[in-house]
Amino acid sequence: MGEEKKLKDSASITDISVMDISFSISYTKTHKLITALYMVTDIIDKDEPIRGKLRTLGTEIISDMHSVPAEASNKIAETVSFLNIASAMNFISEMNCTILKKEFLELQGSIQEYTDMKPTWLAEFFTKENNPYPTSPLSRGKSGVYKGHTRIGVQKGSTLMKALSDKTQAMSNSKARLNMLGLALHTQRREEIKDSIKANDGNATIKDIKDKASGSLVNCGKKTLQRELVSMVRDGVLNKIGEKRWSRYSL
Repeated sequence: MGEEKKLKDSASITDISVMDISFSISYTKTHKLITALYMVTDIIDKDEPIRGKLRTLGTEIISDMHSVPAEASNKIAETVSFLNIASAMNFISEMNCTILKKEFLELQGSIQEYTDMKPTWLAEFFTKENNPYPTSPLSRGKSGVYKGHTRIGVQKGSTLMKALSDKTQAMSNSKARLNMLGLALHTQRREEIKDSIKANDGNATIKDIKDKASGSLVNCGKKTLQRELVSMVRDGVLNKIGEKRWSRYSL
């Protein structure tokens, strides 16, 4: 009996070690993912607040992964939202946004699995001493059943289709809200540019517009402002006279 208990305890401890080693893979993936986030946001104007926000979230996610992984999950959700806004405002490409979002959401899923299974497994490890075959978190993963967590793999027929439909609808609604937010910011910025030009007797340079800026335009970087002015000229909202630093814009 004593020898059997030693073997059982040894197997249980091995399962815990395997789980922790498995999760350490997420640490490596996180470092690569945040490096990619820095590379993608490097093209954003340094004066743009969203650039600093995304990078700050990235470093906080790395820190949380080594201390409180559950906290990292919330920051990942926030990062995904800001990536959508950055894409809507053309700060980053749609392709880069899609790739980063996919990787962040996969990481979030790994964190959720880890935080869901570890407390349950530790509780079983200490309380189910009479069970000759303790259930490891890895075997629970294979069967597709977790406490308080339903895996899509155990669903059948219409239940599976409904789960997929609900998930798709939720993602669609979230994307629509973010697109509306991006459009609202875009519209607000244009109105503030027009107000700055009006305040300068209806004719202004980029410097004049920045000097008389208000609202969100105050934190708008020079390159972003230039892109918006080019867009407004192209759309027929503004008239442009001169080139480069001598360019003047009028209503």
